[in-house]
Amino acid sequence: MSPRMMMIAKEVKPCLKVYDTGTDHAFIPIYLIQNEVCKSAVASDVRMGPVRVAQKNISKFNAEEKVSTSLCDGIQNAKGCDCIIIAGMGGQLICDILSREKEIAKTAGQLILQPMNAPEKLRKYLWDNGFVIDSENLCREKHKVYNVMCAGFIGYETQYSEVDLHASKYLVEMRHPLLNEYLKPKIKRLSDMLGGGNNPGSRNSRLLSEIEELVK
Repeated sequence: MSPRMMMIAKEVKPCLKVYDTGTDHAFIPIYLIQNEVCKSAVASDVRMGPVRVAQKNISKFNAEEKVSTSLCDGIQNAKGCDCIIIAGMGGQLICDILSREKEIAKTAGQLILQPMNAPEKLRKYLWDNGFVIDSENLCREKHKVYNVMCAGFIGYETQYSEVDLHASKYLVEMRHPLLNEYLKPKIKRLSDMLGGGNNPGSRNSRLLSEIEELVK
């Protein structure tokens, strides 16, 4: 498995059943079964092509009895699963998936979320909708730093600052060794906005200063 997929798999707590959304090759469910992290797993994808690839890999690793597949747009088939993984897609799309099936997401003991972009939108959605982020982690794969969030439903909103949305108070508190590298693209994007001459406003300027201070 790639460093990104391994990071996701390592965050899953021992449980009975895992639902992997956007599974692609089903490598994570197969890994979890092989390492006895869960008793059973579902490899789900919105397209038939990846589902067929998943089925071939499940057969290849003799995991047919414990890993099933699902052709599904989202997590509507994840009812009763202890852990739901939504990975390898944009942060806004993950928000949309959670919003469509919020009641199912609320019942999962653990949500493992890995946005490919816009993590600040995902953090905001979680905190505004009664979910708590228990932890976050980072890994480097090739020339990009990826992050993963572990969340669960608690039923009340979490207080946060705008810097928390972008920098992640969890990564800051643990002084993650990849945090500076993770923040560099955000700093560049804010700097470009401020240098664009399109009246970016003091809000972005203040946010940039606070994130730069974190890096220092």
